[in-house]
Amino acid sequence: MTSQGPSFLRQKFASWLARTPVVEQDDPLADVPPGILNCLSTAANQLPTPQPYKAAIGQALNQALQEWQANPDIENNNLVVLGRPVDDMVPILKASLEEGFPDSDVRFCMAGYQRPADPLETTQHLKRELEPKVDDAQEAIATPVTQTDLDQQDLTIMVVPSLEQCFLRCIQGWEGIEYLQTMTTRDKSRFWVFGCNHWAWAFLERVCQVSAYFEQTVSLPDLSGEALQTWLAPMCTEAIATPLDGPTIQVESVDASHWGSLASAANGIASVAARLWLNALRIPALELTEDGTIPDDVVAIDLLLIQPRPPARPPKLVALEVMDRYLLHSLLIHREMTLSHLALSLGEVERKIRSRLQVLRRGGIILQRGRRFSINPAHYPKIYSELSNNNFLTGTA
Repeated sequence: MTSQGPSFLRQKFASWLARTPVVEQDDPLADVPPGILNCLSTAANQLPTPQPYKAAIGQALNQALQEWQANPDIENNNLVVLGRPVDDMVPILKASLEEGFPDSDVRFCMAGYQRPADPLETTQHLKRELEPKVDDAQEAIATPVTQTDLDQQDLTIMVVPSLEQCFLRCIQGWEGIEYLQTMTTRDKSRFWVFGCNHWAWAFLERVCQVSAYFEQTVSLPDLSGEALQTWLAPMCTEAIATPLDGPTIQVESVDASHWGSLASAANGIASVAARLWLNALRIPALELTEDGTIPDDVVAIDLLLIQPRPPARPPKLVALEVMDRYLLHSLLIHREMTLSHLALSLGEVERKIRSRLQVLRRGGIILQRGRRFSINPAHYPKIYSELSNNNFLTGTA
């Protein structure tokens, strides 16, 4: 306890759990209070990268590197790792390459890059970040292209984890991608790994035939129920502390059929599965007061049991207008966007886009972090079906 006393902590903890839905009296289980759900969400976001993701990337990269090093003047010196628009490729690629290739010089470039307000400036940004520095006395840097040259220098792996931020779907908006295509073809001294989502890849294939330059791709595999159980195991086997001297949380274990159902509902996507799993968590109604809050006499030594219900199917979408579909399509291509970039991409005034963003955000379909908007992973399966049924160019479900 702090010097401010237990009554102060109870008041702070009650405030932290504010706006909790009222418990239905005839239901033995109730929604988890928002404060506790936020703690669980934070713990889920800190889970390590699923092992099948690391294994798939490591195997594909090892093979691509071996082929390139054996015939550097013939084989491609790049690999593209494809995921879904709700996958954050930065931590996935970091975990896969830093753990799997410790003896290589792995350089992460533009890991937190966000395209400039004027998307036509993107190419200049890429040049400054990615091109080797040339000495004033040199006209150019010679790039080794023979086996002997490569044997005499350390292997350098350049990683650009988000191709989606290197272009914008607008007039001349993909010049940055065309620059990357040319640069990797010209620079044979380094191997390149790019992260991209399937929707952006499908768009780039349509407008600039991206696969003609980036021929080698590997997709993140679908996760089985067993793989999800292993990945989410720390959430079920370890107690989770809450702030402000709240109770310790423990999620009860479930049988294998639960995880199989979760994998099916989430289409095998880790980020979607995590959201659906969190949404399905419930707390015994008897643990809450009549207004759905934790009793104010709960202290830190108490253990609060959370029960996973069978995973519900992805939540229903609110009724979508025509513009909503185009807005969601742009967000899925670019993974996350600002209001101004959405307006540029759609050719609409910001005022009109802002009003639809507010509707979709209230409906839980869109998430906002600062100035950037993205898709709620729990809604991805339904959005995929909605857009593919309306003849949009889509990626993988």
